[in-house]
Amino acid sequence: MIPLDDGFEIVGMGYGNVTPWECPRDIAESELAERIDEAARKVTDPRRALFSLHVPPYGSGLDHAPQLDAELRMVLNGGGPTMVPVGSTAVRDAIAKYRPMIGVHGHIHESRGVTDVEGVPVANPGSEYGEGILDGLVIELDKRHGLVSTQLVRGCHQR
Repeated sequence: MIPLDDGFEIVGMGYGNVTPWECPRDIAESELAERIDEAARKVTDPRRALFSLHVPPYGSGLDHAPQLDAELRMVLNGGGPTMVPVGSTAVRDAIAKYRPMIGVHGHIHESRGVTDVEGVPVANPGSEYGEGILDGLVIELDKRHGLVSTQLVRGCHQR
């Protein structure tokens, strides 16, 4: 947890649920839940907190990625990849429990968007690094009213 100006706080977490690639920051959902709880308990007022948790909440629509078979190949349906939710249940549970001002996520580059989970706005700016496209999210905050707006933005590398 990091305090920000005007009484806002941010809870950040680079760990995520287990992936097929066995990345160094992949941990079990139960351990991820414990780590999020440990950080979130330090927040003064969740209604003024941004949760920057790497993995999007499970089933939010911000967590759709290609389904993989046992050999890590995309499962195709009608010529295109079959998309399935791969987000974190620990993240979804933390958003429902703590009800932050907004959840900001990444990890799943294919699922760019802004939606809500349990009435809490959540966003995944996505990105297409291979194509030189870096997507982002602009968050406007007001010290009296909290979250004012969100806007997905796109930047392209000029070649």
